[in-house]
Amino acid sequence: MSESELPIDIFDELDKEIPLFDDSNVNQRMAVRYRRNDIKAVVKLGKLILPQLVPVIIEDISSKGAGIKTTKKFGRNKQVYLYLLFQDGKRFDIEAIVVYTATNKYGLKFKSYNKPLGDHILKTQTDLIFG
Repeated sequence: MSESELPIDIFDELDKEIPLFDDSNVNQRMAVRYRRNDIKAVVKLGKLILPQLVPVIIEDISSKGAGIKTTKKFGRNKQVYLYLLFQDGKRFDIEAIVVYTATNKYGLKFKSYNKPLGDHILKTQTDLIFG
């Protein structure tokens, strides 16, 4: 069947304008987030004298931020340091700010884009987990 033999209404469907999404529901994340359960993580609160180390669970992570779970309460806009330890021994120390809070869940935005972290997350990804 040639192009000229196709019914006209097929082309009408393809020529229709695609409606834009409602801006209120658009995901504002600008990097792919990976769900990992093999990264050990601790958040450091406080200054050099008597810092508090809080174990956290990584919900998802990217080169720009992370979603974490913990029973410790963090305030929004709180500056923290996230320490990550991968199974291969690679460590990352990342300055971040708390940008999202919910019951025992927090969103961290890294102070700067961390390309080495993003590369390492992708390199060490073994299980594809979709959620």
